[in-house]
Amino acid sequence: MELSALIKEQIERDRRRGFAVDFDSEKSREDQLMRDLVGLFGEVGEFSNLLKKVTLARTTEGYSGPTLGDATPHLREELADAAIYIFRLATILGGNLEQDIIEKIRRNDERYRDLEH
Repeated sequence: MELSALIKEQIERDRRRGFAVDFDSEKSREDQLMRDLVGLFGEVGEFSNLLKKVTLARTTEGYSGPTLGDATPHLREELADAAIYIFRLATILGGNLEQDIIEKIRRNDERYRDLEH
């Protein structure tokens, strides 16, 4: 499935579940952007906290924590949660995330071409 189709599917699910993706005012749109940004930060925080525990388990004698292998499925789930929030933020802003990413890759190719071997 292409990214644009995946985003469309997620947004339709959000609509069916009553999660705001359509707005009658700039204020309500801005408020939802803020709520989704907080949600995104929460998911990134969960990812970060688990990775911290993995690193502590590897580097701190006596600390009992998960290995990276054990934590990987949960880390991937947190990244998926974060991606869904990014899909929502892009949609609320009226963007096409797939095209925005393609354009950013193109600009980065120009910016960093001297670093390529």
